[in-house]
Amino acid sequence: MVMDDYQTSNLKLAKELSNVILGDLEINQLPISQILMKAKRLARMLHDSDAQKWLDYEIMGYPVVFDPNDLGSCKKYYTDDRPVIRDGKTHRPHSIGLPHLESYINSTKIESVTKLGANESQKIQILNKHHELVNDFERLKTTIHNYVTEVNISLSVGDFAEDIFEDTRLAADKFIRENCPRAGEQLLAINEKMKYYDPESFSQALAAVQKILVIVADTVVPAGEKIYLDKKGRERSIEPHQYLNRIFSYIEQNSKNDPVISMLESEMAYIFAKSDHTREKKGLHERISKDDVELAIIHMYLVIAEVAKIKKIETIYLKTPPSGNFDTSPKLSPPV
Repeated sequence: MVMDDYQTSNLKLAKELSNVILGDLEINQLPISQILMKAKRLARMLHDSDAQKWLDYEIMGYPVVFDPNDLGSCKKYYTDDRPVIRDGKTHRPHSIGLPHLESYINSTKIESVTKLGANESQKIQILNKHHELVNDFERLKTTIHNYVTEVNISLSVGDFAEDIFEDTRLAADKFIRENCPRAGEQLLAINEKMKYYDPESFSQALAAVQKILVIVADTVVPAGEKIYLDKKGRERSIEPHQYLNRIFSYIEQNSKNDPVISMLESEMAYIFAKSDHTREKKGLHERISKDDVELAIIHMYLVIAEVAKIKKIETIYLKTPPSGNFDTSPKLSPPV
């Protein structure tokens, strides 16, 4: 989707910019004002209004009356232990910004002091102040470094998670292509329906997700009239409409990833139960949202990827209870 491509591209650019800023801060070759402007651009790319406000203060200086809570999530980067000057109008002290502090440092370097013609006592006093200002500057610059580092780590983790899901998606797509190509048409239908931001399109996209899972279920566990015992000793039906039961029976019997399986089964049952409740109520009380469908799509890929990990596709051997014992428990999922 165009919007998703834009967001992905923007995050990649933000990560590249964060790497540049970290390099600038660590190499110490650029004026701090330029680095702060880059950091502010980074915050703007991430729509981080708290960071933009905080960086504005770091550039221009903090107001005489200032509440750190105004910085929201960036309050942790603020420190009140910093150089101050008196306001020209009110004569009240206020904290100066980093560029202002850097200019003081440059004006108190040894070569600048020498040009002033100061005596030895004055030189020592100015140079001591210079070292104090440098220490303050480096300490405050560290807060900028901390912010950009945290952004960089967050974006890197996001890339890692995206790579993991991309591998999952490719595995699922390969399984569909090789074992149940009919489901490919439904993948196209999902992509088409998600372009439209309305409840009916979302409902149709979710229906396509269900159809894909039915096709996968038919591929790995053909429908039957039997019930089987899962690992917890519960009786499950594998009738035609019980596609989730059939898929999860296959995964459970062939995989050791029990925590993930339980989570996926619970989430899928909840999502589709909500869908069926909406249809029953004719959409008056609850609607399928974009988030619902996106969550279903993600879970669908995770489920199919779990199936794909099982190399040999064949009908599983189910543990069936003694004859005459019928499944009277509520069914996991209603007919599609």
